[in-house]
Amino acid sequence: MIGDDRAAAELRGLLGFARGLGLDEATVREIYEAVGREAMAKGASDDTRMAEVRKWMIAA
Repeated sequence: MIGDDRAAAELRGLLGFARGLGLDEATVREIYEAVGREAMAKGASDDTRMAEVRKWMIAA
C-alpha cells in the first residue's frame, strides 16, 4: 500500500494536471482511489497506476 506522504504528493501533482482539465478535487480523489484499488488487485507498477489515473482523468 502507498504511504500517506507519497499519496499526498501524488495527489498534489494530479491536482495540477486536473486544473488544466477542469476537474475538481473530489473527482480526482475518487479516480485516484478507484484506480489504486484496481491496480493493487492487479499488482500494477506505480508508473502504470499513475498513467491509468491520468487516462481516467482525461476521460472524465
